[in-house]
Amino acid sequence: MYRERYEHYGHGKADQAIVGLGGQFFMRKNSQDAVKEFRPYFDNAPVYGHGPSLEDFTSQTPLTVGSPQEVIEKTLTFREYFGDYQRQLFLIDHAGLPLKTVLEQLDLFGEEVLPVLRKEYAALKPAHVPDPPRMPAALPP
Repeated sequence: MYRERYEHYGHGKADQAIVGLGGQFFMRKNSQDAVKEFRPYFDNAPVYGHGPSLEDFTSQTPLTVGSPQEVIEKTLTFREYFGDYQRQLFLIDHAGLPLKTVLEQLDLFGEEVLPVLRKEYAALKPAHVPDPPRMPAALPP
């Protein structure tokens, strides 16, 4: 609907709308370690816990628990549902994770996931879709 309204009000073609998505992940080098470590946080988190199983939740939502490759693969499927989009927000400090664990997640993401996602999304971007707006490198004081 957002894309339809974007075009309706003359801002450009529907597929040129600047769109962002959200998601969350927990990863370790291999899937088994990720699931084993994250499950207690998931099961006891106010938002996740005491509802669907971790397996059901990850199959029905953007939450990915697994290896860096699994995070990449699932994130790349989002285009199948929403078309080309320019922003991806990941919730990383969720479910009561300790700061040390969150920082490990950021390191793994920056080293193994982000470079691949940037490359893949750049290659898939339709030529007629403008680049997303960029924040200035430094804001004036």
